[in-house]
Amino acid sequence: MANALIIGTGGVGSVVGQKLHGYAAFDRIFLGDVDTTYAQRLHERTKKSRFEVVQINAMDAPKLAAFMQEKKIAVTLNAATWQVNHSVLEACAQAGSHYLDMAADIYSPPGVKRPAKNSYEAEIEKFDVRFREKNLLGLLCMGCDPGAVNVFARWAMDRLDTAESIRILDADNADVKGYRFAVLFSPETLFEELGAVPYFVKDARVMSGKPLETEVEWHRFPPPLGLMKTYAVAHEEGVSLGLYKPFVEKGVRYSVFKYTLSDKVVSLAKSLALLELDTWKKVKVDGVEVSPVRVACANLPKPATLGATADGYSCVGTEVLGTKDGKRVEYFIYTMDGHHETFERYGYSLTVIQTGIPPALAARLIIEGAIPERGVMMPEALAPDALMDNFSKEGLKIFVEKREVFEK
Repeated sequence: MANALIIGTGGVGSVVGQKLHGYAAFDRIFLGDVDTTYAQRLHERTKKSRFEVVQINAMDAPKLAAFMQEKKIAVTLNAATWQVNHSVLEACAQAGSHYLDMAADIYSPPGVKRPAKNSYEAEIEKFDVRFREKNLLGLLCMGCDPGAVNVFARWAMDRLDTAESIRILDADNADVKGYRFAVLFSPETLFEELGAVPYFVKDARVMSGKPLETEVEWHRFPPPLGLMKTYAVAHEEGVSLGLYKPFVEKGVRYSVFKYTLSDKVVSLAKSLALLELDTWKKVKVDGVEVSPVRVACANLPKPATLGATADGYSCVGTEVLGTKDGKRVEYFIYTMDGHHETFERYGYSLTVIQTGIPPALAARLIIEGAIPERGVMMPEALAPDALMDNFSKEGLKIFVEKREVFEK
């Protein structure tokens, strides 16, 4: 049995913790955060708890590494914000712990951002060799999207002779009762993503466009969602899948990530961007430094409190177009569930369930030896079968649609 450390115990971190607690592979599970309120709640309501609640500053890499060594942490799951990624990766490299996170900084091509920023490419470049030397895996962006959708892409690519495009599609028609406006995951993250330059891959080159005006198209999702409008949005996997060398060698020339968004969200996001209220960069107001996006979202309800009030459905999937044995083949691999039903089943919102299950499952498979890869990488670099065989069993329902057309 192994010891695990979870850093950040909000909604996603709590789901990860609950899943790990149900696995026989883990002995002690440390719940770490600066504010331990949610960690303590999870510990107190868990029967025969193997949780240990600890106050941790994830930005203090030396102390974090010393803690990991003292507690013999085999795997660390970073469910905090991307700002701590480098610090936690450094601590894992020093202490000899496997590492998983759920997101990196919003992608920008090399040279556009300062090297200190946490793009997935910067993390791979800085830590890959060190992790390989210590026989460790650093699995980046292993939530749902990015994360599970990258695994879906790899699974489909492995079944094709050639491929041309990969689209990640995230659709949601949730209705949150009792609020004029609410967001089911971090509203700061949502508005930061919607206001950021959308990067995608076209003709094997990284391309950019205008926020909420680029690569807009309609897509028909499985019922009850139906036909919905999608927008290209800044997301790691929209670029990483189109640049992953084995995919490029198989012919992929286009990759993108797209959200479905209501007209209200689009208008609001454009307004915040116009007023420069969608940024974390602090400004001084009445002598106090504040992040504009934090102020813009301060009066919105906390996502962790919305599970019981949300209704509707979410579909997150990967569309891959290619050929197999002379036939034109289209795969759409997706997860889909209802917001209300998920809350009734798990006590958490669908959004955090979708995000929390993949890293928890991956952590178990790493400890059990079913994920043998080592180094720092995105999820598409993993052999997908062990994950695909277990997603639905763990509560992330997976559906596969395959369409074939004979070519003359």
